[in-house]
Amino acid sequence: MQEKLKRLTRLIGSDPGFYVLALHSFVEHYIRDVSRESEAETFREVVQDFYHSLIERTDSDPETAQDALRELTRQHKFTNSVRHSFHDLEPHEAVAATHLFIAFCNMIGAGDLPEVRTLADSLHLWEAQPEPSMSAPALTSLQSELRRLQSQNHALLSQLSDYDEAEHKLATLQNQIERYSLELDAAKLRTRSKDERVDELRRERAELKSEKKRLLERMEGFEALERYIESLGRFSVYTRTRLDYERTLMRLTPEQEEASSQIHGDADVLVRGGPGTGKSLVLIEAVRRALEVGELDFGREKASGAEHRAVLLTFTRTLAKFEHYVAKILRLDHVREIVRTVDAFVLERLRRIDSEYGFSFKAVDEAVSELNTTDFMTDDELVTEIESYLFANFVSRDEYVDQMVARVGMRRRLGKSQRETVWTIRDEIAERMDRTKLFSRNYARLKILEFLNDADPEQSSSLRDVRTIYLDETQDLTSGDLLTLKSLITGNLVMASDTQQSIYGVSSPFARAGIQIAGRTRVLRTNFRNTRQISAAAARFARTDEDHFAFRDGPPPELHRVPDAELLPPLLAAKLHLYLKHLEYEPENICLLAPHNSEVEHLKAVLDEAGVSAQVTSDREFSFDERGSVRISTLHSSKGLDFPVVMLYLPYIQRRERFDPETTERLTRNLIYVGITRAMENLSVFVAPGDDPVLVDLCAAIEPGD
Repeated sequence: MQEKLKRLTRLIGSDPGFYVLALHSFVEHYIRDVSRESEAETFREVVQDFYHSLIERTDSDPETAQDALRELTRQHKFTNSVRHSFHDLEPHEAVAATHLFIAFCNMIGAGDLPEVRTLADSLHLWEAQPEPSMSAPALTSLQSELRRLQSQNHALLSQLSDYDEAEHKLATLQNQIERYSLELDAAKLRTRSKDERVDELRRERAELKSEKKRLLERMEGFEALERYIESLGRFSVYTRTRLDYERTLMRLTPEQEEASSQIHGDADVLVRGGPGTGKSLVLIEAVRRALEVGELDFGREKASGAEHRAVLLTFTRTLAKFEHYVAKILRLDHVREIVRTVDAFVLERLRRIDSEYGFSFKAVDEAVSELNTTDFMTDDELVTEIESYLFANFVSRDEYVDQMVARVGMRRRLGKSQRETVWTIRDEIAERMDRTKLFSRNYARLKILEFLNDADPEQSSSLRDVRTIYLDETQDLTSGDLLTLKSLITGNLVMASDTQQSIYGVSSPFARAGIQIAGRTRVLRTNFRNTRQISAAAARFARTDEDHFAFRDGPPPELHRVPDAELLPPLLAAKLHLYLKHLEYEPENICLLAPHNSEVEHLKAVLDEAGVSAQVTSDREFSFDERGSVRISTLHSSKGLDFPVVMLYLPYIQRRERFDPETTERLTRNLIYVGITRAMENLSVFVAPGDDPVLVDLCAAIEPGD
């Protein structure tokens, strides 16, 4: 085997097509002739047999092995074009093939052989770009070809069902021709004289061949569609494989390592960075280091008590992936005990004050609908004023009425008498919640702070049983959130934030919460989640000058723009079919993002009708561990998630006019920015922009002019 591996090393830097073909030939030879784990005819079946045998005889991670072997079979169709048509492959495809081959060698216990290490060390020879930020000419050429084909995407997708039907018919004809050939050979052996059955078989086979020829001529009309599918497929194999390879190479980059090393237990720290820069990873690494040196523990009843306890809090409810990640990195069994939402953490402490206390997220809305007798604010505006400004920021009457503090982002100007009216309603709502013991989200924080201010040390210590909080998605928290969390711990906050992803916060909460971050902020700039093309589109849309760097290449984001929103669902269904059938993405690696829950339900119905299994991520029974279903989510619920393929469905963008126009537009843009940056490899945007300026800008960002 080592001699054969040595032969592979001699092909390094040669023709990429022959090199990739040789790697795949070795894989097939090993499974068939060395390990004798398959006698199947096709490469796909051979690899599947190997996978089943591997899982039975080793303790390999089944998902990791399956993903790598699946990519091998996806790439194999392109080696067939080398074998049968002498087609070229590009250097970046040699890079992808090498990554996959090394993964295969690790599965068979050959990963440490010097020849395999030589292949790993040779990757730079295939890399045509001198700097990571510069695309190789081959990638640039493929990008241009794909961009050109994307301009015809609606016409190409409309051909997809006819193309699938023609492909199926072609395969059927080929099977029939082969069957007639076998029967003809058998008939010839049975008789030496001229046989009528032989003549009949020849005629029928000739008719089938003629029909096949006519079908192949008709399929020439699908040439552009086939190039579109092939270009997307070749790029997707490269992008996926490169991402997997980068993940195996590193835990922390030097940038992340530096940020982690500067986090100490004696001061509040903020880790700031764009999407995909590894902010959560830095938080987790900081936890790991604190555990390693005995600085922290996560036990609920440790002898050390409150002095060393820590929790990891996040704003979003979608915690399954984060929990799994923490469990894997820190090897902790009781992850659900330490990872929770901010709301869950606050509610637990609230009930320590009084077991009857609880949340009522509609408390302010319901009270305002009865108490709003003003002629200057709508119910929605008054709810926002009281819940999202006064309660959320712990604003006092003196500040609000007497000092007339500025109300950043609020929709209307208010005079002193109007503020007095609002404050009177605010007090009545607070009294109602006190009587029922059911509090709005932000008033609950105020109740905890009031208790801590009035309680004696023994009482307050019952709530302050955590030393350090590691806090993700800080940009969406209010100053009241931060002030409450800071008051509930004996140590410090370690926070991660990206203001460009703020979809709730109106202003920076740190100063009002009394948290000093000047000189304590660590900035991450390298994006490991998104391709350069997706990152660039997101930056164009957000109009940001943030210096974020992405290095993986991928297919250009694709725009599907229509004048009427009713035209979007069939286009989306056709593109989804292409991803599932032709590019062979697993359903769970695809996520559809919609602007509202009603559109989530509509998309679910569209997929059900198309026979595609789909799950809504916000459903109570949903689990990320389950495979085989496309994911559907609202934009708001997608925070913190990522998927290889994102299909952004925007028949409209919903605005809740709670804030002034400038703030409303900023939050709306941030929400779409979050959606764009969930995509790791492929981004398709389905939009009916009309005259909506934000959606028009989105179209320009996804499909920029020359």
